[in-house]
Amino acid sequence: MTLPKALGQVSSLFPHVKPDWWREAYNHIYLWADGDCVESPVVTDAECNALIQIPRVQALLNSISSMKVLDLCCGQGRHTINLAQRFPSAGFLGVDQSTYLLDIARKRVEEAQKVDGEIASNIKFKVGDARQIPAADGMYGLVILLGNSFGHGSCDDDLQMLREVYRILRPGGTFVIDYVDGAWMRENFTPSGWEWLGQESHFLSGSDSEKQLLVLRERELSADAKRLASREIVIDLQNPPTVHQDLFYAVQLYDIPEMEELLCKAGLHIQIYESSPVTALSDNSQMAADMGMMEHRQLVTAVKPDPFDPQDVDTYIHPSLVQAYDPQKGRLLRMDAPVHAGTVIIADVPYSLVPAMSPGSNNAPALICSNLSCRRRVPRDSLLATRCTKNCFQDVIWCDDSCKSIDQARHGLECSWLKKHGAQILQEEGEDDLAMLWIIVRMLAGRHIESELKVKPEPREQDAIPYPWSNRFKRGYQTMEAMRGNQDLWPQERITRWKDLIQKYLSNQETGAVANVSNIEILSLICKEEANSFGLYPGHTGSPECLNEKRGPQYGLGCYPHATICNHSCSPNLKHGPDEQGRMVLTSTRDIAAGEECCIAYFDLTVHVNLQARRKRTRELFTFSCTCERCLREEKEEEGATR
Repeated sequence: MTLPKALGQVSSLFPHVKPDWWREAYNHIYLWADGDCVESPVVTDAECNALIQIPRVQALLNSISSMKVLDLCCGQGRHTINLAQRFPSAGFLGVDQSTYLLDIARKRVEEAQKVDGEIASNIKFKVGDARQIPAADGMYGLVILLGNSFGHGSCDDDLQMLREVYRILRPGGTFVIDYVDGAWMRENFTPSGWEWLGQESHFLSGSDSEKQLLVLRERELSADAKRLASREIVIDLQNPPTVHQDLFYAVQLYDIPEMEELLCKAGLHIQIYESSPVTALSDNSQMAADMGMMEHRQLVTAVKPDPFDPQDVDTYIHPSLVQAYDPQKGRLLRMDAPVHAGTVIIADVPYSLVPAMSPGSNNAPALICSNLSCRRRVPRDSLLATRCTKNCFQDVIWCDDSCKSIDQARHGLECSWLKKHGAQILQEEGEDDLAMLWIIVRMLAGRHIESELKVKPEPREQDAIPYPWSNRFKRGYQTMEAMRGNQDLWPQERITRWKDLIQKYLSNQETGAVANVSNIEILSLICKEEANSFGLYPGHTGSPECLNEKRGPQYGLGCYPHATICNHSCSPNLKHGPDEQGRMVLTSTRDIAAGEECCIAYFDLTVHVNLQARRKRTRELFTFSCTCERCLREEKEEEGATR
């Protein structure tokens, strides 16, 4: 189409961007101008490969028959068709607002059907707006939004789109999106660029192949750096020169924290350890193409929480990490495939978590949100933070009213106990005993809530949405029961002390958390908690770079059910520390071979340095003597020095 009049130079691009610019943008000229990104089998294969490598997506597509997948803003169906050919037992629906692109998609399915008659049976396409997805509630186990199709409208449009994704996902369902990397684009976008699409280009066919197309682009960042506008002029230089398009458009820019906040508002939980940057591929062999907003993107995974297993949604376990058993050590973790240094092995969510300060330290400036599905640190003086209306205990705090509301069922089971005993235990017994007893109460509250939930019905095979690690690791209160407490190894004076505390503060309490729980059961839990809990510190524990750095004062205590399976070594191959969401993150500090055990340091190796100090620490706190390679070597060296 020849434009009747060229607009010429403009002082700003934004006034010329129509609110619904995308309704006219996705046509045959779009395929010309962006063909090196969106019409290349090489690029499509690479993007689908990246998708399939995500553990949650792998689990869904490989282990569940009749999985329903929605390709949102599917365009000409390049991802839909590629994935449907790879996974013929899954059902795929592509939804897009462009009837032109959908017609191309349907024709391609018809062509594929001539080669493979089965492909048509598992693909359908439908016209629809992503803000009002034409699908029933909870219908899909996997929704994908690829090809940089997010952020075209307002922020409210984007939020509405994500809320629609939440609506149509089943509990435990997965959402994968790629979008413009806002942080990168703000710093690196090019104000102008141009690109040839000549006769040699395989993105043009038929009569279009006679054209000599030149694409000119200019870009402008908004004053608040939240939107990037572009102008794209497509010119055919054949006689007579023809302007085919003069398009103004804009996208919202989100960095990872902004996208996480947007997903959270929609009810989706970002899976940060299953998300990664995407560098654009181009199939333009003539010269370096102007990749524009496709140049650098983020591939992000999010999950709709399952109300029966709300914590599992934030748990990440490396697909090559497995459990094993040793007669002396008990449970242990090892890799069944090699991993490189710097690999996240586990990002584990606590089953029970409390704020806890180092003895003798002043009140921490920030506490931990009592909502166990949040776990973020909250400044004591935060204007948004909220407290218990019954004023039960000074260290109970929530980020805001939303977190408080979510946490009411669990907090109701501890509130009266904290109001009656919290301040007393802190004053008479000290910070350590308060943290220990409080974490036990929260453990029992978790167990009580699990028992009160209605029995989850056995899902049909096609409805099951397993977590990719759930066939290797336990979930829920079962993980607390599986912990090793070594009750017979604790010094008798410690056992006697704990029994006294139970009798004084936990027996015969008429609260939902501890009612009908025997003193014997509580003592067993205390032994397990004392042997397995992690302290939360600002720095890492056990990393080589920490040998000259302190990890900082403790601010929390948590029972992390999967991370605790890791055994101790005074020469660990993992470091650990909490992330901003209160997960305990275990990261390899060196390359780990297949079959090698994964070990952490249970305590600060910068404080307990020599062999005797380290062994004293393990005996007193964890009831064993370390026999790692480093300790055995130093033991021999000491023996040699005394001869």
